[in-house]
Amino acid sequence: MSKVVNLQRRIPYLDIVRVIACSLVVLLHAPEPHFDEYYNTPCIGYAFYIIPVTICSKLFFMLSGALLLPVKRTVKEFLPRRLKVVIIPLAVWSVLYILERIFLTHNFTPKVLTSILFHPVEPALWFVYQMIVIYITMPLMSKCIDAIGKRGVEIYLLLWTISSLIPYEHGIFLGFDQNTTQMFAGFANTFGYVILGYYLHQYPLPVFTRRHGWKFALLFFFGIVVMPLFEFTVQSHFGVSWQEHLDTVTHNVSINDVMMGTLIFSFAQRFAPKSYVDGKKHTLARAAAQISMCSFGIYLAHKLILRQIVWPLTRPWLEATGWFIDGVTCAVLTFALAYVIMRAIYHLPFSKYIIGH
Repeated sequence: MSKVVNLQRRIPYLDIVRVIACSLVVLLHAPEPHFDEYYNTPCIGYAFYIIPVTICSKLFFMLSGALLLPVKRTVKEFLPRRLKVVIIPLAVWSVLYILERIFLTHNFTPKVLTSILFHPVEPALWFVYQMIVIYITMPLMSKCIDAIGKRGVEIYLLLWTISSLIPYEHGIFLGFDQNTTQMFAGFANTFGYVILGYYLHQYPLPVFTRRHGWKFALLFFFGIVVMPLFEFTVQSHFGVSWQEHLDTVTHNVSINDVMMGTLIFSFAQRFAPKSYVDGKKHTLARAAAQISMCSFGIYLAHKLILRQIVWPLTRPWLEATGWFIDGVTCAVLTFALAYVIMRAIYHLPFSKYIIGH
């Protein structure tokens, strides 16, 4: 029996951001067969491919902040409600990844099973573990937000944004003791993306306005383009390896990700419909809602689908095409196949415990 979905309770622009985030996750991992080609050998094209796609998991953090903060339920109501639709799907897919490993290596130890409690058996699932911790701390985070108000949140986000420059401090900025802890290091964590999502949802920025638009355009240009260019040009003269350059621009908290996340959120807010009205007028937005409802399942399953279905089928005719064509083609195929599978699971009983909610 098909489930009836109440689109009136959903927020279109957040559905669109979720689809973008999920798509970027698949685009991030799809070129992995060419890892040596772009990671160990300088490839400026890959550098500017990776800058927009690494925002993927951070967008999910921002979405959680936008949707769940401030927490209006009690701790006893909030935590069980949120955790069970994250932890149970995580456990289900972790077991599937373990079975895949056993199938490929014919090796199994109890340590692999118990490790699920502390770290992901599949590296791509790291985001879920951090999200569990964030959910647990959200009621406290909500109290802090209420206490400090809008201005306090803005001060926190300013300090957090300054901390996003830390990865760029090597080379020209760090000439003495490189082991010294940076003064803003305490702010450089993924909690900032949660607060940023909350803030942008509550107080949309005037990004696409005549009066302020040019200011934000300069800010985004500085963070998304100028700083990475600086990394691969000026910083390259200070003995930094190619891998270290890539690690800088893909750092969990880097200025390019902060600016990219803000731009995507603001763009979706500006151009998405305000609500789901009659279907013909907003067909694309409604399609985004259908995909969005399966997005967590797509995230959980995409590496399994890539390794066991898409890569084996495409190697004979895509392997020699180069990382970009190979990666994008595999990403499109994986996303489409994952959506079809998750959509089928969505109509099963207890599907929220398999593909999340």
